[in-house]
Amino acid sequence: MISYYNFGEEVNKSSKSAAEWVSVTNPTSEDIEYLSKTFDLPRDLFVSEYFPENITEIEQVFSNILGECLYVVLINYNEVEPHSVEKGLYPVTFIFNEDMLITIADEKDQSILPSIQNEVDAEVNSGELITSFILNMYQLYIAELIDLKVRIDDIDQRARNTTQRETLLDLTDAERDMVFLEQTLDDQKQTILNLLERDLFKKMEVEARTIKEIHKKIRKSDRLVEIYRDLIDTTGGLISDMIDSRLNRIMEFLDSAQLVIAIPTLIFSLWGINTGGLFGTDTPLGSLIVVILAAILGLGTYFYLKRKEY
Repeated sequence: MISYYNFGEEVNKSSKSAAEWVSVTNPTSEDIEYLSKTFDLPRDLFVSEYFPENITEIEQVFSNILGECLYVVLINYNEVEPHSVEKGLYPVTFIFNEDMLITIADEKDQSILPSIQNEVDAEVNSGELITSFILNMYQLYIAELIDLKVRIDDIDQRARNTTQRETLLDLTDAERDMVFLEQTLDDQKQTILNLLERDLFKKMEVEARTIKEIHKKIRKSDRLVEIYRDLIDTTGGLISDMIDSRLNRIMEFLDSAQLVIAIPTLIFSLWGINTGGLFGTDTPLGSLIVVILAAILGLGTYFYLKRKEY
């Protein structure tokens, strides 16, 4: 779907010929062909491949219709059900110069629809719209990181009391989500910082306060990723140590049980050999005496090992 808008004090619908913003959502092959011919741009610039391993891009391109343009691909996030960061990532494309803005997004992306005018200053332009999108995008990532912190805290509390399979699976899911968030934000940071330094972008009349806010959001997201990554590693280490501790206690119990059983086993083995001269072989109470002796020595070994510290 292709929509056309004008900038001014607010975003308004426009005709094709007078449009300053061409908003494209889920472009069809016919839309891609039309946009490529209309703006003299390669078809692949209008194709958005939706998979979590998308990378951000920034490139200067030339069009005989538009002149010098910047081509920028960023990765936005939208929470999906059932929850999965991997499935919530999708690309948003900007092709723009001082006179024209083209966006290619998914229909679920509310941050790039005309309602964006509610989040920008009264005088709307391409630069303000792009920076507002970036700020909104980082707000979504930060909210997801904060939600991830809640999950990590819950896993940590459960790990202190149990190492059940569900706890381990939840930790694995949290680690998987963190990998996608960490890698996506790291890749995206370089692209956005590159964008802010481009001469063509600097001509877009974006307020210095907005640029400063973008840098602040980037630093905050980096800091949250760093902290929560360490928390996940710490929680994983706690679970691993608890499993090792329980395993050590089980092995200690089994070793002690083996020592306790070994002494009665030795006594019964000695009295079971077919030779004469053993104590109790000539009395009917011999077997009972051997059993009692073995039990006494076994219990003595048990209490000795229980009090022994290594």
